[in-house]
Amino acid sequence: MLSRPVPPVVAQQAEPPPRRWSLLSTVLLALPPAALALTLSVLGIGSRSMWNDEYATWYASTLSFRDLSKLLVNVDAVVAPYYVVMHYWIVLFGDSETSLRLPSALAMAGTAALTALLGRRLFDTGTGLAAGLILGGLPSVTRYGQEARPYAFAIGFAVLATLLLLRAMERPDWRRWLLYAAGLILAGLVHIVTLTVLLAHAAFMARAFRVSGDLRLLRWIAGASLAVTAALPLAAKGSDQASVIAWIKADGAAVTGLPERIFGSWQVALVVTAAALLATVLLGARHRGSLVLLLSWAIFPPVFCYVTFPLFHLFLHRYLLFTLPAWALLAAAVGYSLVRFTGRLSSKVPVSLSALLVLAAMLLVSGPGQRAARHSPVYGEPDFRGAAAAVLAAARPGDGIAYAGSTRNGRRAFDYEARDAAMPRDVLVHRTSQANGTFGAEECADPGLCVGDTGRIWLVSTTQSNLSPMDGMPGATQGFLLTAYTVVPYRTFENVRIFALDRKDVK
Repeated sequence: MLSRPVPPVVAQQAEPPPRRWSLLSTVLLALPPAALALTLSVLGIGSRSMWNDEYATWYASTLSFRDLSKLLVNVDAVVAPYYVVMHYWIVLFGDSETSLRLPSALAMAGTAALTALLGRRLFDTGTGLAAGLILGGLPSVTRYGQEARPYAFAIGFAVLATLLLLRAMERPDWRRWLLYAAGLILAGLVHIVTLTVLLAHAAFMARAFRVSGDLRLLRWIAGASLAVTAALPLAAKGSDQASVIAWIKADGAAVTGLPERIFGSWQVALVVTAAALLATVLLGARHRGSLVLLLSWAIFPPVFCYVTFPLFHLFLHRYLLFTLPAWALLAAAVGYSLVRFTGRLSSKVPVSLSALLVLAAMLLVSGPGQRAARHSPVYGEPDFRGAAAAVLAAARPGDGIAYAGSTRNGRRAFDYEARDAAMPRDVLVHRTSQANGTFGAEECADPGLCVGDTGRIWLVSTTQSNLSPMDGMPGATQGFLLTAYTVVPYRTFENVRIFALDRKDVK
């Protein structure tokens, strides 16, 4: 009796188990990059004088919530969550330069650690370690790890969101997709431009779905949509306030100078991008998914900001710093790309650690960039710290102070530098910045009425040396001061001059 043929069994492809690492191995991997980034960020963290945007952070973060709300209606709404966090930080730890910048240094340390973990998940442990160290050693990471602005947090949350994306792909349940959405929301809250990392995530997920056909991966759309929806109010308000960033340019100089500004120096940019391009060529099709993710992350946000510049004016290197981890990961993948040329699996991690040579080359050429990161003041900015100290040392009771300059106005900077001292009366203020709900005060239409009989006025001028020190002041104010006072040069600091205006009719 012939047996009936057995129908073929359709094999069900089992899901690969998610990769797991011990807590000890994770800590040991994360510590060296975090330590390097923190050390370089903390060294000299309080020695560089603050600059315009950091003074803005101090001003906004020390306002009452009522005054802060009034400010955010007019300007900087997209940075509101950072200001709120910094408000409580200042309450706890004070407002020294070191204290204001320490959150950024800690965020950079966390970012370097997360980059190492992301590199391990994308490639292997050796690549992760090299990537975290490369990121931590970048001059721009030092520079913005020593800055009281939200960019360090933006980089960190971009890495965190990408790491959560990979975890959700390994086990695509709703809980993990919600965690991914939360990471994206945090990235958008600290700086809205960071959400352009979604362009890279979208390219990566499109390829992953095309390869696997797993319908659960479509849950990514829900997570991404949730993050975009949460960010829409900030984005809409920021769009209303776009006039405050109208000064940003996307001309040839901005484009060609972007690598130097993002990496911190041309030398470092060349080393890292050369290693990244070599890794891209060597990895080829073997790790196409990882390459799609990292190349999209590195390239799509700048291209998007450039193409949409006429609408949004977002093509600024500081806004694009969150692409640095992608470059560090690609550069570190050079070692991993060489693994296929070895015949033994046991040599995998040691060979991938050869990417530490990229780190060594980068550190070798990073000296000028690291020195520039610590230059006081920031290149191109006025030395308001030195100028304020000079005025405080020379001022007498009854003196006044006034500010001129069409690019930087020293009023907010002097408020910070003299926060624990008695600065001369600001003689031209008619309506304070708090009352205006802006970063700038409203000056008197009738300067004679406001100045009164003040015998000496200290003029803080950020005008170029070949221009009148009163350039930027209203004509009526200039006319009154030149008529009533004798202008005497007093001290010159980097990009700022101090003049003593002595009353002519005082005997």
